[in-house]
Order: sequence, then structure tokens, then C-alpha cells
Amino acid sequence: MPEECVSLQASVSVLGALERVVRRCVGPDGGSVLFTRDTGETLITRHGQRILCTLHLEHPMARMVLDCMCAHAKATGDGTKSFILLLAALLRGIQNSAHMNRKGSWTGSGLQNLANRLLAVSRKELDDAIIHKITPYASLYCSRHSYKLKGGILDLLIGGYISGRVAIGQADILKRVLCEFYHKVSQDQDTVETISFIHSHFSLLHTPVTGLPVGSSEVVEGLVVTHDWSVWTERQGPLKALILYESFGPSSVAAGDNISICVQQDWLHRKESIMQQKLESLLDLQVHVVLSSMKQPESVVQWARLNHIALLEFVDSAQLDFLFNISAAETLSHPPLQHLLMLKYCRRVQLGGHRYACLGTFLRIHTLVLCAPAPGLLDQIVCVSQGVFAMMQHLSQKYESFKKQFQSSIQVADQSQSPSLDQSQSMLSTQDLWGGIMRAGGVLPVGGMFEFLLHHFLLNERNCGDPECCRLLAEALLCVPRTLYSHNQRCFLNIQTCFLSHLKQLDRAKLGGSELPELKFGLGFSESSELAPCLESVSGKHQLVVSVLQCLHRLLCVGAILHTRSPLRTGPQTHSEEDEEEEEGMQENPEPLQEQMRKPY
Repeated sequence: MPEECVSLQASVSVLGALERVVRRCVGPDGGSVLFTRDTGETLITRHGQRILCTLHLEHPMARMVLDCMCAHAKATGDGTKSFILLLAALLRGIQNSAHMNRKGSWTGSGLQNLANRLLAVSRKELDDAIIHKITPYASLYCSRHSYKLKGGILDLLIGGYISGRVAIGQADILKRVLCEFYHKVSQDQDTVETISFIHSHFSLLHTPVTGLPVGSSEVVEGLVVTHDWSVWTERQGPLKALILYESFGPSSVAAGDNISICVQQDWLHRKESIMQQKLESLLDLQVHVVLSSMKQPESVVQWARLNHIALLEFVDSAQLDFLFNISAAETLSHPPLQHLLMLKYCRRVQLGGHRYACLGTFLRIHTLVLCAPAPGLLDQIVCVSQGVFAMMQHLSQKYESFKKQFQSSIQVADQSQSPSLDQSQSMLSTQDLWGGIMRAGGVLPVGGMFEFLLHHFLLNERNCGDPECCRLLAEALLCVPRTLYSHNQRCFLNIQTCFLSHLKQLDRAKLGGSELPELKFGLGFSESSELAPCLESVSGKHQLVVSVLQCLHRLLCVGAILHTRSPLRTGPQTHSEEDEEEEEGMQENPEPLQEQMRKPY
């Protein structure tokens, strides 16, 4: 079995290659990547996860990094490009530290020890800096600029998320459509439940359309099915619909079956009679719409046309299940499997060059129609839109968890010893999720404020248990704002200098008890500015750093790479008696096993 040794230099080289791919796509000024295939197929995208997943990664360390990045993106919906940048910067920092301290190349045990220490930093120093340093500053910032953030925090969050993932003109259109979609689905319902509903059913609540500009994206009331009606009959008012998962017609007889022609004709005639009885029962039930997951026989189509019943075929089974779950559907006892439900209306909609069916429910479901002129751009817009609600889901879950922890601490603490307790209770008892997140310090302006703050607090934390690891992490954090302002290095240095100067003034004002200065932090936002900054989630950034340190721990703890041709078994293995008998049989008869090994996978 071939074995490949793993070195720190190899990991730095692998991450450096990935970093060179994604760094050109970071921020609003970033570009896109063009992928080509020998077949002539092309893909243009700047979505970090799509870029990395499209690459043909052969090195095992690169594939392991990709798995860690995808797991982080699935949880938070954000930070794929920053993940690679921060991980690469950490590895380079470790390598440079080894050369400066004349350690040469780190040994396996030394790297594992460093990995354990960095992981410990994410559990203590990092949590302390986020909770006791960054969150209070974020809350103070939002309270100072509440006049600009009030009522628009959702727009600023969505704008901050999509600004670095699509072009500037497309970002404005997409932000407007996504906000409209969220508000129409919400309709004064519980905000957390609305976000969870959209995030869980996003694949059913959106319809991609190619051949149209991005500006044609819209929100359509009802559930859009990407098939036209096989039989269309326009009706008014509530309609009774039948959901079918099977065919009404007779099943075909396979060729070669030993059945006489007479018996077969009699069997088909009986089946036709049964089908007619079922169709007549639909008239007794006053069914106006039939929704089928498969193709129905031509006789059923003709029957629907003669009886003025709308028929929609090839409906996705997931969409039928969704309709059944959100409606007060009635399940019929006789086969085939079918359900009865009430629809508010049925329509035909024209999207691009195609006509689709639109089903209205009493729950007032809306469909997000996303348009783009090319398939690659459309896929990017769909991924960004889905990521927006994944980010919102993560942010709302973290805030709800924070509320529960704070409320449990309130029950234990003595109110007489907490002068700001009433104010905190009123902050957390608000029904406005976005206002509560803003006042709790859950958001910060984009552009590097989080990285600058965490860099400052990690370097100046007096009670730090591991100064070397905190320094490595602090220096690596600056790679994100440095890449954002890579078009002008002097701009980055000026922003960093102004930020640190302003932060020191703010600290002196807090210690002296004087009035706090304006919180602009050198990021170009002041009282005279007409525009509010885009925002990003503090919890998402926190999770990004934790995920990177966990991935770094996995990288540094790998001692060797073993290449094998046998299937990898990652889960717990259980052996049954049949498996043992099969293994014994293979040992007694080795020749069949050798023959199997010669077969291609």
C-alpha cells in the first residue's frame, strides 16, 4: 500500500493554490472565474463554494479542506472564500514562525501540539473576546446608528451578503426581490418560524428561469410547477383537487408472458371497467383538478377534457408532498394512492418562453422566480439566494440560543445586583427579531470591522493563556480585510491606522467616563453620510473562525496519507453472521475473489 508523508510545506502549497483561485473573487470589486470543458461548456461564477466544488481536486488534503468548507457553508451559508483565505494565512504564519524561531520544519508531535493549542484558543480566548469585547462594541455601534439601521437591518444584512457574490447591478435587484419574497411569506407571522420554513423548503419555493435578464426576477403568489397543464379549464373560486401518485390506467403486460390472447383481452377489458368506475367516482366527489406525479393514459386525458377537469401531469412528488403537508388534505381509502385537498385557485403563468402551472393555497404560498440569461449565472443567483436564508437561519438560531441562556441567568441572578437587568429584559422580550439582534450586538458593518476588532483584542488580552497562538490567529485575521482592499494597499494601511487610533480614543473615553466619540472606525461611515453600511452576522464570523481552527487541527494532525483502491468505510462497522460466512467462503475459494478484483469499479 503506497504511503505519502505529509509536511507543513505540502499543506501550505495546497492551500496556496486554492487561495490563488478564490482571492480574485473576494469583495464587491472581485471578479469571476471562467471554467471551460473540452466539450465547449463554460461556467462563469464568483460563488466561492461553487468555484471550489467545480475544481478537480486530486490531492487528499485539498479534498479534506473542501469537505470542511462545505460543512461550514451548510451550517452558516457564508464564509467560503474567507475560510480558504484564513486557513492559508494561518498555515503560512505557522511556517514563518518556525523559521523565525529556528525550528526548521515542525515535527509531527510539535504540529499536533500546536493544533491542540489553537483549538483550545477557539474554546476560551476566542469566546471571551467575542462575548465580552466584540458584542458590546457592536451593540454600542448599532445604538449610535439606530436611526439609520432601524427598519432596514434586513435589507442591510441581505445587501452585505450578496454584495461580494454577484455584480453590483445584479445585487440591487436581487436584494429587492429577496426582501419582497421574505415579507410576503412572513405576513406578520413568527419571524423565526418564517425563516425556518423558507430555509427548509427553498428548493420548492423557487423556480429558475433561463433566457431572461436578472431584472425579470419576481415574486409570484402561489406554488409554481414547471410543467404546463395537460388539460386546462379555467374555473373560479375554491377548487377541489385530487393528488395522484399512480396511474389510473391498466398496467401493461410484459412481452413474453405466458398469457393467452383471450385472457389478456378479458383482463384489459376488466381493468378498463374498473378505471371508468374510478373516474366516475371523481365526478361524485366534485373534483375539479387532478395533480398527477406521472403520465396518465390517453383515455384519462380525454375523460378530463370532456368533463372540463384540469389535469396536470409530471408534478414533482416532493411538490405534491408539500401541498399535502401544508393543506388540510383528506386521504382516500381506496387505491391508487390519492388525496383530496382544496385549492384557492389554479392559473397559467408565462415565464420566459414557457407556460407553467400555478397552484394557489389558502396558506398563501409564494414562489420566488429567479431569472438569468445563462445557466451558469442562474445557478450562481440561486445559490446566493439560498445562502441568504441559510445565513438568516443561523443568525436567528444563535440569537434564540442567546435569549434562552440570558433568561436562565436572569432566574438565577439577584435583581438587586443587576441594575441594567430591566433594560436587558426589555431588550430580549421584544417581538422584533431584527431589532433584538441589533441591540444585542449581533451584527457589524462589512469591510473588516470584525477582523480588526478581534485582531486588536487577541493581541491586547492580558489574561491570554497562550500568547503565541493568539498572535498567530490575530495576524492571520488581517488577511481578509487586506484582500478586500488589495486594489490599494495604502487604503488598507490608512483604514487600519485610523481604526486603531479611534479604538484607543473610545477606550480612553470609556475609562474616563466622558462622552463616547462617533463610532465610525475608519470605515468611511460618519454622521454626515447618507448611506448606511451593509451588515454581516457576528455569529457567522465567529463560527467561521472556529471552523477554520477545527479544519487546521485536522490538517496538522495528519501524519501520513495512505492510498488504497478498496472502498473507504468511515462509519462504525458491524459484522453479521452472513458476512462472516461470506468471508469464510472467500477464504476457502480465493479464485473468485481474484476474478472480482480484476473487474473495473
